[in-house]
Amino acid sequence: MNSVIITVTGVETGDIYYSRSYPDDDFNDNGKIELYSTPVYKVTIENTLNSTMKKEWKALRFMPFWNDPSSPSSSYKTKGWVNSGLTSVAKKKVPMYDKNYATHNRFSPFGGAFQIQGNFLIHAGPSDINESGWGAAGCVEIIGSFDDFKKDIANLAGISTKDLHQSMIDLVKAGKLFVEVQYALRPNLKSKFYAEY
Repeated sequence: MNSVIITVTGVETGDIYYSRSYPDDDFNDNGKIELYSTPVYKVTIENTLNSTMKKEWKALRFMPFWNDPSSPSSSYKTKGWVNSGLTSVAKKKVPMYDKNYATHNRFSPFGGAFQIQGNFLIHAGPSDINESGWGAAGCVEIIGSFDDFKKDIANLAGISTKDLHQSMIDLVKAGKLFVEVQYALRPNLKSKFYAEY
């Protein structure tokens, strides 16, 4: 199998996604959900031996996180407002692929997640840029079909796409899947209030 690298770039696509804060989506406690203008970033997948073999995707990288200190979610240590997301991670082997992962903030038909580090993952996101209202606690959310994202990885690695979960597990176990998060300045999403509903 070929080595493949997932690169979460610092390049904004120019798209704006309307996200909600997570785990609490009502910052001002008025019974409405606030949406924030959130930049979208380019993610590439490429064969490490042949950079012409490359696929491009869009993803949510930095997202508004609000864990109300007056009634915090016990699932997260961080309390208050955070512009969540990793500013950079040097190239490394993907430590784990979790085939049982399911998104927490919204339903997605696509399961599984790649670990970047700790609880920071790459997993399914909105089906398209217009499906507003997703939130995150620092993970990278791929826009579109996460199964197609995994198929691109499998095809570039030269492995079967019949059982995508097993193919991703095998690729990670063989030490052939890498990830890099290129530097990007974390945006001030609290100042990017868009609307509430």
